[in-house]
Amino acid sequence: MNEQLQNQRPSEDTNAPIEEMTFTDKIAGVIIEPSKTFESVKIFGPKFIDWFVPLIIFIGLMILSIYLITSNPEIRAEIDLESRKATEERLDKLVKEGKINEQQKREQLEQIERFTTGPAMQIIQYTSITIFTFILAFVLSAVYWLIWIFVLKGKGGYNYALNVYGLSLFIPIIEVIIVSIIALTMSKLINSFNVTVFMELEKGTTLRYILSKINPFTFWWLYVLGVGLGKVYSVPKNISLITIFLLWVIYVVVAKFVPFLSFGT
Repeated sequence: MNEQLQNQRPSEDTNAPIEEMTFTDKIAGVIIEPSKTFESVKIFGPKFIDWFVPLIIFIGLMILSIYLITSNPEIRAEIDLESRKATEERLDKLVKEGKINEQQKREQLEQIERFTTGPAMQIIQYTSITIFTFILAFVLSAVYWLIWIFVLKGKGGYNYALNVYGLSLFIPIIEVIIVSIIALTMSKLINSFNVTVFMELEKGTTLRYILSKINPFTFWWLYVLGVGLGKVYSVPKNISLITIFLLWVIYVVVAKFVPFLSFGT
């Protein structure tokens, strides 16, 4: 008992001691009381379960969502149409450049369609999602740690950033569930809960890109990240929130010119 009291430090918001939260308490806490939740993480230290389990749940739901959505005949037809159009445009360019002829174009188009509609493509897609999500978690956590320690002069180890990132994933998890329900209900391909979901805008335009980034779940997630990183690294809340939103704005601008980085548009 004495050892536990020695490990506890007063909260920045109140002098009342904070008890260590269970993992299920942290799930609810991230949604309802992120400040209190990450204060507990700061005091009692990062836990493996705090980042690993949310990451697994997020990946599992992503894969399940893709499977259910692509199993819808109308959505599947929409995906196949867009895929065929993009492939034809690329092959037409090669024909114009004289690199292939019309016969080779048709043969390549048939091969690509067989591959993209087969089970091998699904395995590759699901494996890629799993690997990429893990890599992204480690990379972003490293970026947050470096900025909050060396730029904002906070204190703490890398694992704290990984814990904050992992627990904050419960916001995107909620979004995945809602987006999946909307997509299946509307029989429409939807990647995220942004304002373009209910608007008919031409793809590839700057307006659509900007509006695709206006997402309440993204802002909620950024807020939780900012609060969490501020808490675990003892950085003032306002400075932490300004920094996380500024990083997001930089990402949005860069992603406009680097299509690979522009998710869900």
